[in-house]
Amino acid sequence: MKLYKTSSSSKYCATCEYWGAMRQARSSYVESEEWGICSNRRGSFYGKEVKYKDRCTKYVKWIVLER
Repeated sequence: MKLYKTSSSSKYCATCEYWGAMRQARSSYVESEEWGICSNRRGSFYGKEVKYKDRCTKYVKWIVLER
């Protein structure tokens, strides 16, 4: 399985609290799968499969990154 790196300061789906996929926080980036499911009921992608680098207007930073 290929893993993708995303800066932990970015506002991509891979760093959003509501993105559901295998991912792991590293020091300055998030390592994740390419696709995940959005679980933000207020977002336009709710229930849909979205790519790790997608964005929406209802972004919420992943709590693990709040250090």
